[in-house]
Parts: sequence; C-alpha cells; structure tokens
Amino acid sequence: LLSLSVNAAGDVIFEEGPGKSCLTSQHILPVPRISRPCFTAYAVSSSKFNQKNVGGKSINLRHLQGKLPEWICIPNSVAMPFGVFEKVLAGKNNKEIAGHYNELILRIDKKAEKVDVGVLSELHKTILGLKAPDDLVSGLHRVMDEAGLPWPSNWEDAWTCIKGVWGSKWNERAHLSRRTRGIPHADLFMAVLIQEVVEADYSFVIHTVNPSTGNQDEIYAEVVPGLGETLVGNYPGKAFSFTCRKGKDEPQLLAFPSKSVALFGSGLIFRSDSNGEDLAGYAGAGLYDSIMLEPSVKVSLDYTRELLVWNEDFRKDFLVTVANIGTVIEKAMGSAQDIEGAYSKGQYYVVQTRPQVGIEDGI
Repeated sequence: LLSLSVNAAGDVIFEEGPGKSCLTSQHILPVPRISRPCFTAYAVSSSKFNQKNVGGKSINLRHLQGKLPEWICIPNSVAMPFGVFEKVLAGKNNKEIAGHYNELILRIDKKAEKVDVGVLSELHKTILGLKAPDDLVSGLHRVMDEAGLPWPSNWEDAWTCIKGVWGSKWNERAHLSRRTRGIPHADLFMAVLIQEVVEADYSFVIHTVNPSTGNQDEIYAEVVPGLGETLVGNYPGKAFSFTCRKGKDEPQLLAFPSKSVALFGSGLIFRSDSNGEDLAGYAGAGLYDSIMLEPSVKVSLDYTRELLVWNEDFRKDFLVTVANIGTVIEKAMGSAQDIEGAYSKGQYYVVQTRPQVGIEDGI
C-alpha cells in the first residue's frame, strides 16, 4: 500500500503506507442516482440546454450566458442531446448493428469479475459502424447554422467524431469506473457538445480554491502555449503555474514551463457530455473522449521566444487577467470552480467550467 500526498508545487509524494488497508464499510459511497433521459431532438441550441437533455459541460456554459463581462467570451455551441445515440441504434438501418451491440453488452455483464478488453474494443468498433438517419443530418445542420457554427466540409468525418465520442463510453477506464461505483451501463447517457475550437495562443486551467493548500481566498492556475490538451492530457513537463489572492494584482510564480511541445489547431470539436458529469459521488468528468474534427498540429517549443516567459509586463497583465476570470466565474456560478480557458489574439475565452472537487463546501 502507498500513502500519497501533494506538495505546494503540485508534485505527488508517495511512500509506503500501513501494512493493512484502512478501507472499511463506512468509506463505501452509495451508488449515485441517475435519472434516465428520453430522446427529444437530434440537436438543440445552447438556449435550450437543460438538465434533462445535456450534461454538466453544456449546462454550466448555459448558466454563464449573460453573467460575464464582455471581455470574457464563450464559444458558440450546440449539442446532440441525451437519447440520440439510443435513437440511432434503434433505427431500421442499424438493426443488425444493434443486435451485435446488445450481444456484446450481455458478454460484458457476464464477466463482472474482470475486464474483457477485446469486448470493449469490439463495442467501440460496432458503434463506429452506425449509419446516420437523414433527419439527424438535416436537424443538426439547421441548429448549427442558427448558432453560427460552420458546417463541416466532410460530413462523414464529423459523423465519425460523433460516434467516437459515443464509443468512449466503452473505454476501459470509464467501464471500470461505472462498475466500481455500481452504476448500470444502461443508465449512462452521452450527449455531444459541439463547439468551434479557439485557436489558442495560450490555454489555462484555473482552480478558484488553491487545491494544494485549501486556501479559499487564493486562485491557483496553470498555463501552456497552444491548446489545453498538453495540460489536461498530462503531457510530460511542467506548465507555467502561479497563485494569486482574489481581488489582488500580485500573482506569485510557482514554476516556469518545461513542456517540450505545444498543440495548435482550429475547426470543430466534439466534446463528451454524459449524465454522469460532476455527479455527486462519481467523478465522471474526464472519463470520456472529446475529439477534434481536424487533428491538432504538434510544435516543438522554443521558450527563448515565449512572451509569457520573457516579457514581464505582458506576463503580469496576463496572469492578473486569468486570476480575475476565476474570481468572476466563481461569483457567477456561486461555488468554487475548475475552469478551462484560452487566450487568442488578445481575447480571453472560457470553454468549460465545472464545480471544483476535493475541497470543503461553503465557498
């Protein structure tokens, strides 16, 4: 057994723990209760996002609309809501695929004592074979046009991305997580949040309560050049990190960056948005895949030319602004938040926010 802790720099410290497990029955969490949604439409605009048709990612963005100052932007978005996958699977032109899919589900359920990676892979492959009904394509096209989102030049590529998000329900980590918490697979529904990718010069993650110290008056944030995948995807190396007291303009540097690559991209992104997002007692966020229509480009970093490293005036203004974004969004949402955002061509964007986990209530 290992005893794990995190120091002020964000490094994980581990040492050998007690000789016996400290887990007892009183530590076992109850099975989260999930309501099972129904099909309502193939696509919905952000103004129609609600708890019955989309998950936490979409709902939280909807809550921010009209509550932020003009200098903080939110990308346009639409969603393919809960029940669309099940509707497509039940369609006449997918009857054979549905039969095979249901057979695989039975095989998964029978092997509760271990994970059959081969069956999980076959489930994902089966989902990729689904055909889109005409009503889905026309309905999504109309809603995207109304939201000002560009229609993909190659629909089949976009459809593959959508199916890839649905199929991520059956990645190994997600499967194990549901099984461990006793959540029936049939209770987990997946919406797909569709946004235009912010062509980020820098991406950042903000925790509005310092997760290392628990200080509720202190923002903790990390920054990387390019898209945020090198940060949330845990690419090797450190991000630029800092803390800042709320309402102050004196950021304290913790670490300069050492990640060797950045990712740059544009186009559309299809984000997973399950009804398990941020569910009490179940850390559903991060288990499922989000897929870009156009693959990002990997670029080797040269920090000798990086504004954030060498330009002190730019750095202070940038860090203070990022900290202010955290304070503004925490106030708008009414609780501590874990925020993902981007800086592009002088403009700041918030692409995602969720309640911050692992802290005391009462913020």
